[in-house]
Amino acid sequence: MKGIKKKPEYPIISNICYFYKMAYREFPKLVSCHFILVAGRILQPFLGILMPGIVLNMVTGGDLFRGLAVITLAGTGMLLCNALIRKITSKTYFIENVWRTILLSLAVLKETKCLYKYVEYGEQKDITKRAYQSMMGGDDAVSYRMLDYPRDLIVNIACFFLYSTVLGILEPWLVAFLILLSILNYGILQMKNRWQLALRKEFAQSDREIQYLNQTFEDKDMAKDARIFAMNDWLMAFRKKLFNRRTALEKKNNRRIIVTDCLQLFLNVLRNGLAYAYLIQACLQGEISVAGFLVYFGAITGFSEFVTGIVDTYSRLKLANEDASCLRMHMELPEISEEGRVPEQLYRRPAEIEFRDVSFSYGNQKIYDHFNLLIHPGEKVALLGINGAGKTTLVKLLCGLYEPDQGTILINGVDISTLPKHALYQLFSVVFQEAAVFPYPVGCNLSFQSLEETDEEKAWEALRRAGLEETFQEKGIGLDSFMTRLYFKDGVELSGGQTQRFLLARALYRDGSILILDEPTSALDPIAESEIYEEYVKFSSGRTSLFISHRLASTRFSDRILFLENGAIREEGTHEELMKAGGSYAHMFEVQSHYYREGEVEACGTI
Repeated sequence: MKGIKKKPEYPIISNICYFYKMAYREFPKLVSCHFILVAGRILQPFLGILMPGIVLNMVTGGDLFRGLAVITLAGTGMLLCNALIRKITSKTYFIENVWRTILLSLAVLKETKCLYKYVEYGEQKDITKRAYQSMMGGDDAVSYRMLDYPRDLIVNIACFFLYSTVLGILEPWLVAFLILLSILNYGILQMKNRWQLALRKEFAQSDREIQYLNQTFEDKDMAKDARIFAMNDWLMAFRKKLFNRRTALEKKNNRRIIVTDCLQLFLNVLRNGLAYAYLIQACLQGEISVAGFLVYFGAITGFSEFVTGIVDTYSRLKLANEDASCLRMHMELPEISEEGRVPEQLYRRPAEIEFRDVSFSYGNQKIYDHFNLLIHPGEKVALLGINGAGKTTLVKLLCGLYEPDQGTILINGVDISTLPKHALYQLFSVVFQEAAVFPYPVGCNLSFQSLEETDEEKAWEALRRAGLEETFQEKGIGLDSFMTRLYFKDGVELSGGQTQRFLLARALYRDGSILILDEPTSALDPIAESEIYEEYVKFSSGRTSLFISHRLASTRFSDRILFLENGAIREEGTHEELMKAGGSYAHMFEVQSHYYREGEVEACGTI
């Protein structure tokens, strides 16, 4: 398999533009909201430091009336400005919150549209997980941070230059001194960020362990084991161990934060203390007036805050950029190709399948090496073998979920790598071992379409052929009845056998030309398994079929048995031929039949 590309380095500016472009595409009005917020937050503090000096200068000059008028007008203006900023801030927060939800849904949708290998294993799987985690932080979600931090940075930089102008009139060296100390402050913040990044993986692992423990406590199946095996004390001890490790990690992180915060506090006291001492001395010596003292005092306070704001916001933006890069990499994954010519011969029934010199690896782990297999039209093939033999991997390659490193897979003589994925997927009626039943209406679970788009007659026919129509009608279950009790108290709950029949009904509704069963009955007893396979065999008439199992339930229904071992076909033939050969298949049959009563060995071997 072609290697997954390494995580690209996205510059901060590039990610900022990316997030703003996406937000503005969804909500064009957000542009004006952001402009008003930035302009208001720049002018508001600047006017705030100028007004006291102007008013005091008028009052001390004897122009009391004009001073009061200016106070009234300025106060009214600032109140209106505050009200406008609060209103726009509230509106912006609402829009960005909706956008976060939209972005999260787009990320989920992207996972269904990109190549399957990107979401199942490897580095990209970890990046995708981190991308989701970055969107789950509420107001700390990366979607907020990549919009809010750049605005904060612009405000701080603009105010920095405005305040520098005011202070530069007083003494240029004072501005240089304040900037120098702020640079030292930035170095401290960088050190703090490096420490936090170094602990990020440990925090992520701790979060996963705690999340798993919480999910385990909520699992209803776990509740039975906890009581039967008296697991309460053990679980509590395990929980205590996890939280003790988390507490130690938090203490370690907090100690580092305290060190950097103390260093920052020392620099802030030094910076502001020296600046204020200079102002007081200048005022006492008559170099500046009282009104000027107020203006410069406010300017130094504001200047210090904005310089600190620049340093702090940029540091936080760099941290946010790490998460933003993960989300962006996820969103820019190559999608499944939907372009390509679809030859008419592809849909010929029954289908012929050929693996021609196929090689495939999971990273450095070789699964298939120049593998060849021909399945004739309408043939029913059983794939057997121990765990890791490559059975499920073969199915995923056939379905186009994986791409071979080398070689070609053909269906009816058509190279599947040249096909649009939607055209390829339509060929298969697949039942995987862990097939999902979703908390949606019965009809939607059958067709994977809306109820309006579901063919009602076809759905009931599929349920009838799967042996569920009578059961559903007796219990008053309709196509609009919701399944599972995850969200609905009266949701439809199916037994193990009924679930397998429902999955059969789903396959019947799909009506693909190739039937694939990937250990769908592993949780059933042999008798129920045999009954289900009999239903599948009826459905397989006129189709090419692959039955995959550890157990031998499918062998009597198969035209050919393939015993896989280490990614290769070690034995091939009918049940009788393989038993006569006395190889691995015969050994597996003997081991399994040993657990059944004497006199039923023959039946067990064929169910």
